[in-house]
Amino acid sequence: MSLLTLDHVSRIYAMRRGWLGRASAVQAVEAVSLTVQPGRTLGVVGESGCGKSTTGRLALGLEVPDAGTVQFAGQAMPPPNSAAWRTLRARMQLVPQDPLGALDRRLSVARQIAEPLTIHGIGDAGERADRVAMLLQDVGLRADQAARYPHALSGGQRQRVVLARALATGPDLLVCDEPVSALDVSIQAQIVNLLVDLQAQRQIGMLFISHDLRVIRQISHDVAVMYLGRVIERGDPDAVFADPAHPYAQALVAAIPGGRGGRRAVLQGDPPNPADRPTGCAFHPRCPAAVSRCRAEVPVLKPRPGDGRLVACHVAQGESELGLAA
Repeated sequence: MSLLTLDHVSRIYAMRRGWLGRASAVQAVEAVSLTVQPGRTLGVVGESGCGKSTTGRLALGLEVPDAGTVQFAGQAMPPPNSAAWRTLRARMQLVPQDPLGALDRRLSVARQIAEPLTIHGIGDAGERADRVAMLLQDVGLRADQAARYPHALSGGQRQRVVLARALATGPDLLVCDEPVSALDVSIQAQIVNLLVDLQAQRQIGMLFISHDLRVIRQISHDVAVMYLGRVIERGDPDAVFADPAHPYAQALVAAIPGGRGGRRAVLQGDPPNPADRPTGCAFHPRCPAAVSRCRAEVPVLKPRPGDGRLVACHVAQGESELGLAA
């Protein structure tokens, strides 16, 4: 059984320009279907504004989808802030992008790691202290750092504290939202390796959100590429990055420094305004392979002939009117 299932989930926000401006609908996530298995990592990658973080919030039940369903361990996600949802939060935790912003500068490391245990009523004072000491060791921090405050730690150390706090209740699922993007490259590698080791030890499922394809490839068992709120390609990371099928995924791989993308054109321009989406495939204004069908019809995410990889692209599926330029 899947640990986490998102089934055709959509999220729409109302955006208003100025005090008297007319409200318009912004489709942040559209018909996204994803699954996370116990002990495995699903990587979600794409440009800023593609809906990655909103997908993570939907996965945790922090937001309610406007369409579709979210299930955790086979059960429907309870309403946010309900008693059932607060109880469930012990089994699913967020690892955010900004560790300093996530930590309270007035509280010691030990108090912040122990806070989830207190909230969920896990153990007595002595057991919580023992648990904090063990968690510090598990994430590679020294015992004396328990008494320190966030400002006295480095960025990598603060992220280890955030990770220890997320692990305190023994969760089954971690949603990691750009957890290493603010760190130096060498520290990024340490945190990613730590996550891989902890996952192997504890069989935690992870939804790992990042714009960095190198990190996604290193940590993921499965990868979903998002563009303007939709999943446009999904499959094994090695296969997707070695031979991406969707033109957008090809452009992302081409942009990896030192990667194998030199033979592919680098992506030009910015994503369209989500409040004013193009007709048909949202990527067609930037796509060098687009044909007339791309302007008129939204491609469906389905297995590609030959390898079974999930792709939402008329051209990659061999369904386009060949020779008709957009």
